[in-house]
Amino acid sequence: MKIITTINEKGGTGKSTIATNLATALHRKGKRVVLIDADPQGTATDWRAASPEGADLPEVLAVGKPQELDAALRGLVADFVVIDTPARASYLAAAVVRVSDVALIVLQPSGADVWASAATVKLIQSRLDAGGQIDAAFLVNRAVANTKLAKIIKDGDWNGYGFDQLTSTVGNRTAFAQALSDGVSVFDLTDAAAQSEINQVITELEAARWL
Repeated sequence: MKIITTINEKGGTGKSTIATNLATALHRKGKRVVLIDADPQGTATDWRAASPEGADLPEVLAVGKPQELDAALRGLVADFVVIDTPARASYLAAAVVRVSDVALIVLQPSGADVWASAATVKLIQSRLDAGGQIDAAFLVNRAVANTKLAKIIKDGDWNGYGFDQLTSTVGNRTAFAQALSDGVSVFDLTDAAAQSEINQVITELEAARWL
């Protein structure tokens, strides 16, 4: 069972958007997938509650404490677990990092997102320093094409944290917001570019043998 987490101390980076669509993409590939909502805001839980009856989407489990996370994982039979994390570097976020195989540090093309990533990087580095194993990379989300700031963030010159940056990026597309509010995924909508971006992230992770 592979555990993938979307994480960043800063709120509003689109962690839930990435988590719900990655989980759905893997689910649609025939994998057994569970999405764990570890965010007190409950976005992934609300997303699933808004889903149409019979929607082809992964199961969502909500956890609010580290011990609840541990209990949920012990009882799971799955190929992949995707965890949507809280915004702050709390005890729960630390517990998620402790159990994760892959951490995707989701950030928007903004200086604030880059600066806020430092706390998340510290959490991940602490696990590595303690002898743990976790693969981590930055994932640029809501990238607006042909803007100077997006180009700077995509180029990765800002990244002095020692973790990789995925070549794949996710654009600032209406389909992602619509899918989240409608309780579906971009694979249920008609935006082929949005679908391709999520699939490209999975392909890149597979090529790195992280999945």
